[in-house]
Amino acid sequence: MMIKQLITLFAAFLTCHVSAAEHSIIPQPVSYQKADGYFVLKPGAFVYASHDVVGFYLKQLNDASGQDLRMAPADASCAIQFLSGEMRKGQDKKLEKLGEGEYHLSILPTVANIYADSASGHFYGLQTLCQLLRTSEHNDGARTLPCAEISDAPRFGWRGYMLDESRHFSGTEAVKRTLDAMAYYKMNRFHWHLTDSHGWRIEIKKYPKLTTVGGIGNLTDPKAPAAFYTQEQIKDIVAYAKARHITVIPEIDMPGHANAAVRAYPQYSGGKSSKHGEFTFNPADEATDAFLKDILTEVAALFPDAGIIHYGGDEVHFGWDKWPELPQVKKIMEKDNLKLKDVERLFNQRLAKVINELGYKTGGWDELSGAGLPRDKTLLFWWRHDKPQALDYALKEGYEVVLCPRRPCYLDFVQHESHKSGRRWGGFNPLADTYGFPDALEMPENYRGKVLGIQACLWTETTVTQERRDFMAYPRLLALAEAAWTPTKRKEFANFESRLKLHLPQLKQRGIGYYDPFTNSPEITK
Repeated sequence: MMIKQLITLFAAFLTCHVSAAEHSIIPQPVSYQKADGYFVLKPGAFVYASHDVVGFYLKQLNDASGQDLRMAPADASCAIQFLSGEMRKGQDKKLEKLGEGEYHLSILPTVANIYADSASGHFYGLQTLCQLLRTSEHNDGARTLPCAEISDAPRFGWRGYMLDESRHFSGTEAVKRTLDAMAYYKMNRFHWHLTDSHGWRIEIKKYPKLTTVGGIGNLTDPKAPAAFYTQEQIKDIVAYAKARHITVIPEIDMPGHANAAVRAYPQYSGGKSSKHGEFTFNPADEATDAFLKDILTEVAALFPDAGIIHYGGDEVHFGWDKWPELPQVKKIMEKDNLKLKDVERLFNQRLAKVINELGYKTGGWDELSGAGLPRDKTLLFWWRHDKPQALDYALKEGYEVVLCPRRPCYLDFVQHESHKSGRRWGGFNPLADTYGFPDALEMPENYRGKVLGIQACLWTETTVTQERRDFMAYPRLLALAEAAWTPTKRKEFANFESRLKLHLPQLKQRGIGYYDPFTNSPEITK
């Protein structure tokens, strides 16, 4: 009788062990097939990977396992191997080449193999293995994982997060901590909102007052000391992100949201508006165009792999009150019988051409869909959730689009009905809504190929401190990460919640605060 009880208990343990392993991965993989047996990772075990990445991989594996794994010498018996997909095809001739970001993790009793045909695929397989190791059973320093076959690939090529640094500044340490978290959850685009009305946050060598003057202040304290990133800091962060397979997309706002820049160089102002101050650049001045071209040229050099320079293009009408009084604007309006919208359109076309000639696509908010920009050189970001027609128009016109509507993708919106600080717009953005996006979005099938992916955005009007920024971003950023990676048929919110419980302590270990949806933790308001 005792033996039968022990067998029953052991079987239950095995079931729980497998279940815990499968349910410790975010984002949920495309396929998880459990197999017989266990893989035991012992201290001092060898890891094989190409020499240019093995040191970085070893550090991640050691951090996750708490062990001292070592780079494999020649002919060593390895516990973890990063292999090409071709080696897996040797086992099954029917297998096709693994696409960008795609991987297969085979956990066998004697070895864990990560197969991929791209560097990003190996990296994402590494993140899955690290997540499994962090929640694995450990005894006498060894880590035990149930054997399994995991096949995985991203749903969207663009899995993004936008951080507004103008209204409140975060700094290098916080940005790198964000990039680490993004990489761990397989996100790959960091949209860096570096300039806006309240502060200019990127050093431009040719125009030093952009930071020494334009970098002064923030939304809550207009006299705060100048805060910005030097070009060396920018290069360091871009390289840090690249090592984690994250592309940094800079945003330099124009022709609106230009108050900070115009404060530094008032000769390029579009005039003072009644409600928003000197909100715009002069949209028809050759000297202003040259000024902005100089800025964009330096920006391009700092982000050589971005592929895109985002230049805003939104809400320009907030500050064009005085445009008709500017000699250059008045001249072209009278000559060609133009309206203010036409003046804006011409500005957009000229500056987009500058970006394109620098070798980059133009990124901009969805207002740019009617600006007549080249379809093959423009990426639009749909943000106005209350204007679905803007998305329809952009897709119908043939533009590629990133979906980041205020609801449910803006993380400055409150996340619980009891919260007082943050935005609402006919509702708010609870965790479940962010997780469910974009599955409920009605979109014709022939448009879907133009949707590159989805993105969360954190505007910092109401997030003065890093503590509050973390509170608003997490865990909704994890929900967005899974929504961007996992196919609809594999998504289930209750299942995500069960896995999330294992990841909240990991966020804490990374020094990241968060809102706890399971206890409705007290709101951090500043």
